Amino acid sequence: MAPLRLLLLLAALLLPGAALACGPYRVAFYEYAILYHRDTDGQYRGIDKDVLDELARRTGCRFDTVLESRARTWALMTSGGLDITLSAVVNRERERIVELVPYLQSRRAVVLRNPSVPSTAEAFMRDEQRRLLKVRAARDGPQMEALLARLEARGRVVEAADQPSAVRAFKAGRADAMVLGIGSLARLRQQDPEFQAYDAVFWAPTERVVGALAMSRERVSEADRARLREAIAAMRRDGGLDAILRRHVGDKLAAALRLPDGDSGH
Repeated sequence: MAPLRLLLLLAALLLPGAALACGPYRVAFYEYAILYHRDTDGQYRGIDKDVLDELARRTGCRFDTVLESRARTWALMTSGGLDITLSAVVNRERERIVELVPYLQSRRAVVLRNPSVPSTAEAFMRDEQRRLLKVRAARDGPQMEALLARLEARGRVVEAADQPSAVRAFKAGRADAMVLGIGSLARLRQQDPEFQAYDAVFWAPTERVVGALAMSRERVSEADRARLREAIAAMRRDGGLDAILRRHVGDKLAAALRLPDGDSGH
């Protein structure tokens, strides 16, 4: 840690009343299966909710949470209407306005609605009648982004406001394929018998997508960003983050979502 950042963190932790001075910050969740979802009892649960609860416990920071779509979240982050969001895909464009602190990784699957849908990216591209569905303003790795851009240029991408809407649209036949993270796909296959019948393929098999805590550089102070940054690092070191992953997805999938030790996500 750079000396200046270390001094700011120590000051934030040691000054009288510092624990009460962090926030309140306005934080946006978005509905995305294992990350944040409404359960059968009507309560919201998920990895991101538990991560934010643990950050509050470890740092004393206060968070006021709202539910937003991905598109509205990033419009508000850009305009100053939000301070923090979670599971933000790490990319250079976003780093201009937010500090990104990675805490998990995933891979993007392409779910095929029936066996007649071409399974490879190039075969899907050649079949001009095929449409692919994605969540509006969701970001992916460079390889998937390039493939999606080619489809968008041909008018062959269907967008939904959020993941629940995307799932309903896909099941209703509005598209032939849909982009889903592996954790979300696993959860849908557990909960929805219809999804057990859908095949899934990987158009960018070696590409991972890294999710991060995104903090506004303008609206979240450097001292508070340092405090939250160190809390994420501590959760990765001491097993706190791993426990959250295992609680929601089990040991096998948690291993796939876990960032390797020392991995900065970039």
